[in-house]
Amino acid sequence: MALVNGVAGSPPKTLTILGCGTLGSAILFGLLASSAEEESEQASNGAAGPEEEKHLSNGYDQEALEDHGGLQKPSRIIACVRTEQSAERLRKQLAALKRTVSVIVVQGDNARAVQAADTVLLGCQPQDLDFCLGAPAVKKGLGGKLLISILAGVTIPQIEEVLTRADTKTSAKANGVNSHHGNGRTTSIVRAMPNTASFVRASTTVITACSIATPFSLRLVEWLFASIGTVTHITAAQFDACTALCGSTPAFFAQFIESLLDGAVALGLKRSEAEVMAANTMKGTAMLILAGERPDTLKEKVATPGGSTIQGLLELERKALRGTVADALVKCTAAASVLGSKQV
Repeated sequence: MALVNGVAGSPPKTLTILGCGTLGSAILFGLLASSAEEESEQASNGAAGPEEEKHLSNGYDQEALEDHGGLQKPSRIIACVRTEQSAERLRKQLAALKRTVSVIVVQGDNARAVQAADTVLLGCQPQDLDFCLGAPAVKKGLGGKLLISILAGVTIPQIEEVLTRADTKTSAKANGVNSHHGNGRTTSIVRAMPNTASFVRASTTVITACSIATPFSLRLVEWLFASIGTVTHITAAQFDACTALCGSTPAFFAQFIESLLDGAVALGLKRSEAEVMAANTMKGTAMLILAGERPDTLKEKVATPGGSTIQGLLELERKALRGTVADALVKCTAAASVLGSKQV
């Protein structure tokens, strides 16, 4: 199947995902679920289809953006993986889905996939940044496009530095901080950190952008991640802490539930039944807090005088739960801050 845009008419707007590991796959399948639901809602409401898009070889057409409320959603996704085993896994997962968006799985050809894209989502491992973006053909293909990075610990300046080095290798001298991309066309870079709850469209995503990011680019990024959860804008200085708080804590919460399950089994409950009860209790507690209940007030409401809850809380205090969890988040943040320096 041909990947490169360039035919006459109105080709689909294309999102290329470089790296479909746990997080990249979560975003892919979250987007597919969101698109299928939106299509179903439009059909049930008798909504008309979108107007015919005007084509540009790269980027998003200004007039078409205005015609569609400022946003043209990708209708084709190219999912890039490194190994044939990963490609086969992804194809099997996709075959089981009812999809309204075309998905092409590509193995080992990042350059062609980037060239065919309007928007690129960088989802490789942080240490593979050079491998994914360092090739001259990839750098050239990124010219004039939106690049969204979900790499933990890798800053926008680090991504720009990789692209600059690609220019140096091909003797194309960079001219200023933002003019180091292919064909003299600037790449707009946005950094995002979603989490694995993208699979169930409940991700908490934080984003920050380079100074040249356009309102159209930001709106597309917001739509992309809002379709799989919530979106919060933060500063670059806050990113490592938010990577830990939003990206890593699902593992913390899972470990806490796992500990509750061990206790429940020791008390004679079935693990499968206890898992449902514990997870729903955590979900309900989170919903109360999101509805405006303060955590300390909620705790006081549950821990009535002379009751059983306070005894459990005292045991957690004796085992220094608060300090342990806070220290774990601090150490996780410190580790996230150096991930980008471990490139190979």
